[in-house]
Amino acid sequence: LALCFSQDEVDELRAEMEEVRDSYLEEEVYQLQELRRELDRSNKNCRILQYRLRKAEQKSLRVAQTGHVDGELLRNLEQDLKVAKDVSVRLHNELESVEDKRSRAEDENELLRQKIIEVEISKQALHNELERAKEVRGF
Repeated sequence: LALCFSQDEVDELRAEMEEVRDSYLEEEVYQLQELRRELDRSNKNCRILQYRLRKAEQKSLRVAQTGHVDGELLRNLEQDLKVAKDVSVRLHNELESVEDKRSRAEDENELLRQKIIEVEISKQALHNELERAKEVRGF
């Protein structure tokens, strides 16, 4: 099997290949930039968490050394607990809402499946009727 391409076709194929390569490289560069941004965000979050951990460790050491709880620490812990409870309640409510939507979507999907089956049956019946009509007319 011999393949013959004109110079124009070869040039066109080469241009398409370069375009695909350029597109691929652009996508790679974009993904790399996204990964770098994500890494920067993660590093920043890590530094913040390390700072908070050091502060908590220092407060814990003070409590252990002095034997009394810092009022500010107690207020912060109470605030953190309140925020955690609020977030927990909100997430629970969102979960219930999503679960309800999922259940409704499943019910709707089942109805649509039934309709598809009914349409397929009707389609087959009409096809059979058409075939019988063709046979009667002699087509």
